[in-house]
Amino acid sequence: MPATDVDFEREFEELVRDLRALPTAAPAGVRERVRAFGEPAQPRTLYDVLLTLSSRRSLLVLAPVCVLALVSAAVIHGVVNSGGDSGQTAVALQQVDANAQRGALDGHATATTPAFGASTGKSGAPSLPTPIPGRYQDYEASLTVRVKNVDALHDRTAEATRLARTFGGYVASVDESTNGGSGRSDLVLRIPVNRVEDAYFRLAQLGTVTEQHLSIRDLDQVVRAQRQRIVQLKVQIARIGETLKSSSLPADVRLRLELQRDAAKQELARVTGSNKATLREASLSRISLTLTSQKAAATAKGGMSRIERAARDAGSFLAGAGAVLLFVLIVLSPLIVLALAWIFGMRAYRRREERRLLSAA
Repeated sequence: MPATDVDFEREFEELVRDLRALPTAAPAGVRERVRAFGEPAQPRTLYDVLLTLSSRRSLLVLAPVCVLALVSAAVIHGVVNSGGDSGQTAVALQQVDANAQRGALDGHATATTPAFGASTGKSGAPSLPTPIPGRYQDYEASLTVRVKNVDALHDRTAEATRLARTFGGYVASVDESTNGGSGRSDLVLRIPVNRVEDAYFRLAQLGTVTEQHLSIRDLDQVVRAQRQRIVQLKVQIARIGETLKSSSLPADVRLRLELQRDAAKQELARVTGSNKATLREASLSRISLTLTSQKAAATAKGGMSRIERAARDAGSFLAGAGAVLLFVLIVLSPLIVLALAWIFGMRAYRRREERRLLSAA
């Protein structure tokens, strides 16, 4: 073995022996100083913070925060939705009028146009889809017109009655009532369909149009089906009559055929009456006219201001949130009752255990 290796091993053994000879225990003074520092503090978690808060203190903190968040959301909702209402209203009115025109061409339409007078400020009639010639249609329209005062209400009611007779129709019903400075008159007019457009235009000139409604229901298929059934019943009655002329029919067969003929005659009378009623509905339109002397609510030019619209939208938002909260409370009320019963039960149990331990001590 080389001399260098022997020297290295001897030096290594001496080093190990010296290290083992060193004292391993810390001095008593060092230990006392370390103990004086104490245990390191553990970082507080969210769970520890929640445990330190009592239920009452939590409610006092969370309730204002929730109310503030709800009010802030309502204010933001009102401010965001308060702009551009007038433009949306105008677009909606144009879309309603266009839909009514398309529905009239299709033969079946129902359209409602609110507050025409308020939006246009004109007393002329809005565009009205006309009945399609050559088709049977149930044409119904309603019109709300505002007049100046009660005296004008009486005059316009009488004028509407005269107009119905002038256009070849009649007044189905009239209901007029007044209360102080306001009044209302409801009329139902039956006007021939071929003259309903002119009559509607004249009625709209009685005052300021505030609302209109139009309904056109196609009756062509109904009339066609009724006429086809009438022809079938007439043919059936004629065939039974020819069969009954035979003298060789047994008595039971003759009785059965006579009963069938009577039933067919009754159905023919019913279908014929329904067909006449359908044709009558198709020949006469129904116009419901409402005359009112109530003054329009005073509003600034262009409608409500943005602040008013924001307040209205915020109030609607809070009302909706309150309704949702009430619904949630109603649904969760059984669970809330059980949770409260468990909490109070555990408190009572702890107090009883504490009394028992104290008495045992």
